[in-house]
Amino acid sequence: MKLLLAVYQEAITKSRKDLRGPHVLRVEHITQIRRIAKDLEIVVTSQEKDAKRHIQDADIIAGFPMTIPPLGNAVNLKWIHSFSAGMDRVLTPEIVNSSVLCSNSSGIHKTPIAEHVIGFMLIFTRGFLKTIANQQKCLWQKDESITELFGKTVLIIGLGNIGSEVARLSHAFGAHIHAISQEIREPLDFIKMVKKPSAMNRMLPKADFVISCLPYTKETHHFFDLEKFKLMKPSAIFINIGRGGLVHEKDLITGVKRKIIAGVALDVTEIEPLPRTSPLWKMPNVIITPHQSGLSEKYMDRAIERFCMNLGAFLADQPLPNMVDKKQGY
Repeated sequence: MKLLLAVYQEAITKSRKDLRGPHVLRVEHITQIRRIAKDLEIVVTSQEKDAKRHIQDADIIAGFPMTIPPLGNAVNLKWIHSFSAGMDRVLTPEIVNSSVLCSNSSGIHKTPIAEHVIGFMLIFTRGFLKTIANQQKCLWQKDESITELFGKTVLIIGLGNIGSEVARLSHAFGAHIHAISQEIREPLDFIKMVKKPSAMNRMLPKADFVISCLPYTKETHHFFDLEKFKLMKPSAIFINIGRGGLVHEKDLITGVKRKIIAGVALDVTEIEPLPRTSPLWKMPNVIITPHQSGLSEKYMDRAIERFCMNLGAFLADQPLPNMVDKKQGY
């Protein structure tokens, strides 16, 4: 059985052993995989042409959505595993309608992304945007409008691994946590209220922070539009760490310009990289980070650990822990 690992960067050879970065595959990662499957043929490449050649007889491919090659010639393929959570680039009509299993790395991003969200919220509550701007002008000026995260209402839309961790950390700061979730699971003691999506219009007006943690599907495309922004408080902050396509960006820009909402923090945008012509770049109450909230030095360690967990299940002919519903897209 052949496994193709299509990655951004690898530090397998001696010449690359000092390579650093969140997406670097290392020798110890290969060793970890071999402990699960000693007889597995493992091919590692960061080159697109090599990935296209090896996919032809690969049984398993694991990689990032941007590094997984076209799968038209993958005649032996039985399973695709993504080192990312998003699957929209992988789930082509051919794959959706095939017998190929799909899994992702949902769960590995919750710590860095939740910390990123906390950082976004503190930037707004503690007035860091204004303070840093004043520092650039060598201006010593107290901001008497700054406030606290304590006591604020945080509405989390999408209560998966990431949303739940955002809820836990926000609660640690003393915030009141409300959530919208398709599935009402056992209540978590740090979440005050969980409602189905049908309650969205009633919950948006109560929130100081609205945090989008939804997956991107056909059903969630442009989920956040002007009508939803109009339901939010004029003082509300909207944060998106899900996918750019969840937000109708022109409506968001309108909402900020008209002061329908007070501020925005985006780690993802509809078009990436965000075009230089976008008004979002120069809006004083908008924070943009370049789709990096999930990154840390622990990224590939967690990704390989999650892959090995799924590999063990695959070889034992058991359900994959991170199985993706190809019809739903997550």
